[in-house]
Formats: sequence, C-alpha cells, structure tokens
Amino acid sequence: MSKIYYYFAGLFFVISLFIISPGNTRAEDNPIRVTLDANPVEFSAPPFIENPSTLVQFRPVFERLGLDITWDANTRTITGHKQDIEIELQIDNPIAKVNGKLTTLSVAPKLREGNTFVPLRFISESVGAKVEWNEALRNVVIYSKKEYASIDAKFRFTAYGLWRNMTGVDQMQPEVKEKVQDFVTVEDIENIQLAIRYFNFTMLFISTEQKVNDTKDMTLIQYLDRAKEKGAILKDDIIDEKQVKLFGFDAVQLTYVNRHDWDKRIDTLIIFKSGVQFYSVRNSSYEVTYKSSIQDFQSLLESMKFNDKK
Repeated sequence: MSKIYYYFAGLFFVISLFIISPGNTRAEDNPIRVTLDANPVEFSAPPFIENPSTLVQFRPVFERLGLDITWDANTRTITGHKQDIEIELQIDNPIAKVNGKLTTLSVAPKLREGNTFVPLRFISESVGAKVEWNEALRNVVIYSKKEYASIDAKFRFTAYGLWRNMTGVDQMQPEVKEKVQDFVTVEDIENIQLAIRYFNFTMLFISTEQKVNDTKDMTLIQYLDRAKEKGAILKDDIIDEKQVKLFGFDAVQLTYVNRHDWDKRIDTLIIFKSGVQFYSVRNSSYEVTYKSSIQDFQSLLESMKFNDKK
C-alpha cells in the first residue's frame, strides 16, 4: 500500500477519536467501544460498566492481546497464558491471580446471558498494556506493549501501540511494504540498526556509525553539520538546536522540517558519541501528529537502555 494510504488511514483514526455523535443523545446512552492498537475490538455481546469498571467478553480481548485461553467448566475458571504471564480469574470471585500473586478486582468476572465478562483494565494492565478511557466517546483505548532491540543489541526499549518493523534492514521481519531507504535522510543506510513506524506513520530510526575511522576525530557539532548536509537541511528549516544529555552522554538535539516526503514532516534528531563511535536516534512524524508524537518519543527515550559493550 502507498504511503498516502497509511497517512490518511492513520489521520482518519486520530480525527475519529474527537468526533462526538450529533444530536441530543446522552453520552451514557452511546455503546461502549474498545480499540486495541488503532483497531476496533468486536464483541457479540456489548461491554457494560459496573462499579465503575468496564466489563467485556473475555475471549476477543484475551486473543487480541496474545493470550492462550483455557476454561475449566467445573470451577468456572478462566486462565490466560502469554510467555511469562499467567492470569487466572473465576466467575463471581473478586480475587484474581497474576503469576500466582493474588489481587483484588473492583468487580468480579460474571456470566450474563451465557457470555463471560471480565474487567477490561485489569486484563490489559496485567499484560503490561496501557489503557485510556474517553468519557465523551465512551471509548476504551488499549495500547499493547512490545519490546524492541537494535540489530547490534546496543539499544533496547519498550514501545506501546501499533509499532511495526519496516523492511530494508537485515534481520528485520518484513511487516510492511515501505522500505527504510525511502525515508533515510540524515543517516547512511548501512548505519541503520532499527527502523519502526507507528500506525499514523510516525517513524523511529536508530543509527550506529560504521565508518569509525572517518569520523572518530569529529566533534558532535561537526558530525551534526555532516548530517545537516546529508539531509539537505537548510537554516530556515531548523526549528530548534540545543545541547542535551542522553544515557549520560553529551548530545546535540536538532528539530527541523523534513521536506523529503510528499507532505511536511517534523523530525527530531539526537546525536551522541561514546568512545570514538557516533550514534543517532531520530523521530519523524507528519506535522499534524507532531505534538503527540514528540511526547511518545520522550516516553520511548525514557524506557531506552544503551549498552555499547554489546
């Protein structure tokens, strides 16, 4: 699919979150919707609110979160397995187990008209997902958790939501058709250690300098000037340039207008040096999603671990 398709698909979803149905319908009369990683979760029986948790049919959410399900009819117990996580709930029992540890639910799982309902927030957060509630739209938004590592294993971090690897980098799974080469501007393609994109076409690139002998004597500013030249970044395109710290290292951060795509993008590039080697981390988003994107970028950086001994 084309870049334009993904852009408008993502933009449509973002806009839809802010649209309230017209007329005099009360918010509490609207059905509850559940969205997981930008995609709606379909239920055969509608979710409902009780005390004041949102309860949903367990199977659609369990399966979308990657949990394997078992049901014990004798004890009326639901068990969900995912890697190193085991969740156990029992109908009408407010005590649940997560990896054997007891926890008290705000409302017990229950049967209603032949359907098993469980508290959504507890299930989502038990597997590390983030959950948000939009009162006006009566929409529960779930962001699943995924761990990422660069090819050279020097960078590791946690991302939430619909992030996917981009093709064009060795050892990465081809989950989308876009090529990394189409979006590399300030990096050399052989230096890219990780390239992922969000559903709204925000992208994250991590780069490790391979030609160390050519750059080892450069300062941060000299290396940044080299990146500006490579990306054809003009003075008028620069929004902000400042000294920062990243992983305890001195770093430079450049925010600028990226004009290499069909529509205006805002990129934030951070460059630091460890020993004689340069590293860069770049967030790139369309202007319309920049504000939310830069907040997500800060969260990614806070969760990111760097180890140049790998």
